[in-house]
Amino acid sequence: MTDIGKFLSDVEKIKKHERQNNSGKCDYNRIKNDLRSLFERSTSCPIGLPGSIFEYWETTYILTSPDISEEPTSDSIGKLGAMLAFLDNSDEDQELLTNDDWKEIGQLVNYEAEDLPVDILQDMMMILVSKGAY
Repeated sequence: MTDIGKFLSDVEKIKKHERQNNSGKCDYNRIKNDLRSLFERSTSCPIGLPGSIFEYWETTYILTSPDISEEPTSDSIGKLGAMLAFLDNSDEDQELLTNDDWKEIGQLVNYEAEDLPVDILQDMMMILVSKGAY
């Protein structure tokens, strides 16, 4: 299982545990801190950028959902996994991210660039250029 596969599996475990403790219902507001913590722990990238990317994902894909009680869906979790793959210099599931996602991620990388190790920043910039983020 890849690191992204393990991450996705761990997200499903969080959701399952939440449903077991709450009459079969999963409430995003109760699991969001666990999801964020899992996301940030699942990458070797310095903490600032993963936190910013998680906030972008949450704002774009969760808080705009017509039915937040159904979140996070497998589609939105897949996007979060693709963002995690980007942070870890993997091309896994990159097709799940839109052009707007890449542009926003590019802006977040620019904002956090001074706090990123040069080798990580170079890898990210190569991916972002290939995806048309700049």
